[in-house]
Amino acid sequence: MHNFVITIGRQIGSGGLATARMLSEQLGVKMYDKNLLLEVSKQSGLACECFEKRDEKRAKRPLVRFFGLRSTMQGNDAFSSFNAISDEELFKIQSEVMRCIAERESCIIVGRCADYVLRDHPRRLSVFISASKEDRVARLVSDQGLTEAEACRLIERGDRKRSDYYNYYTFRQWGDCSNYHLSLNSTKLGSIENVVKVIRNYMEIINF
Repeated sequence: MHNFVITIGRQIGSGGLATARMLSEQLGVKMYDKNLLLEVSKQSGLACECFEKRDEKRAKRPLVRFFGLRSTMQGNDAFSSFNAISDEELFKIQSEVMRCIAERESCIIVGRCADYVLRDHPRRLSVFISASKEDRVARLVSDQGLTEAEACRLIERGDRKRSDYYNYYTFRQWGDCSNYHLSLNSTKLGSIENVVKVIRNYMEIINF
């Protein structure tokens, strides 16, 4: 297989999304983050809201919930019928779409347990990006206009959600360096440009 896939796990505010965007531009491949949900919706026929509600969130009990199927008879997102589907089933659908994407094209996928879902892909590079609490707060304050207190709360909630989601579906530990090919600290590296440079250098060393 000639296609490659780079998966990027990240702490809230660590610069993981900025890293993915820069890599996408430099490598000339598509990056999938929130837009992955649109792809999953299109291929599955389920309304995008089904996946947005559960995006990177651990399954809750009871498992069975009612989600609207998008009508193929209307030119809008109106719900025409209902289908009982579990959070686990939604995860399976999303995972299958990720596999299809990685098979048809080289790409970068952010979060959503992609390193685990695509663990059997012959050309996969998995990266996890972390940063100091101070840098993460400063980035969120700058990028999202939050107060420091709001940024701290977002970091706490966001990391917990991502950790719960990843641990639940993979039976692994989110952020454990043994799960990834590269575990990088954007604070230590000084800039997103340097994070990307390390990833590119690693790709060259292993002839990726």
